Amino acid sequence: MDVRLLGPVEVTVEDRHVPLGPPQRRAVLAALAVDANHPVSLGTLIERVWDLPPDRATDSLYAHIARLRQALTATGIGIERRGGGYVLEVDPDRVDAYRFRRLAKQAQTRAGDDLTRAALLAEAMELWRGSPLTGVPGDWAARMRYSIEQQFVGALVTWAQAHLRLGRPDMVVTELTPLVPRYPLAEPLASMLMRGLCALGRTAEAVALYARLRGYLAEQLGIEPGPELRALHLTILRGDRDPLTRAAGAAGGAGARELLFAQVTGSAR
Repeated sequence: MDVRLLGPVEVTVEDRHVPLGPPQRRAVLAALAVDANHPVSLGTLIERVWDLPPDRATDSLYAHIARLRQALTATGIGIERRGGGYVLEVDPDRVDAYRFRRLAKQAQTRAGDDLTRAALLAEAMELWRGSPLTGVPGDWAARMRYSIEQQFVGALVTWAQAHLRLGRPDMVVTELTPLVPRYPLAEPLASMLMRGLCALGRTAEAVALYARLRGYLAEQLGIEPGPELRALHLTILRGDRDPLTRAAGAAGGAGARELLFAQVTGSAR
């Protein structure tokens, strides 16, 4: 059984999708799942589900919870009244967003062990099915979506750093090339792609990527790239060696692909 928030909001049991109903009911489930095993007050639930709550929002919330309880009867997930609100009773590790954060946090603690760090992040990325909370309306869902995507970008950067140090720039370039345009303001992500391109001898492409990013920032925000990205650009123009990146193949080749980003980016489009 899994509660899935990293993409469309779903509950699956042995790969079978549990019918959850309309988007607002899925919003109720998501509002509980992000705080799995912790009570969420009625007021907070209403704020998360409706931007402008209807006159009888509490009654509507009760109805959605009653229907969710029926839908989840055979899943082992419970929704219980507690502390003036409701709690989704589920092993937090069965909620993909929680599992993603746990794996990413574990990876951050493995300084100096890039193989383990890369493996943990590969497992985390396999949970990603596209834009979080897809199909759930409202401002709260939009804020959660943005927050989770920032965690995703941070994990991507850490993954790329590990593979560059392991001498696997080809993997970094393959996986980040379709993702960097989707997050044009994530300068650390662009930095990783530029480093990977340079390690493969594709310096002109790295310089062109910087130019595109600089143009986007100037046009959209009226700003220049940050100092770290400007410094990397200067390093590339001078032909200096990047201390982060090992030569391609220095770690004995990329081996098996640990991360199916192609599937991720396909579902995100």
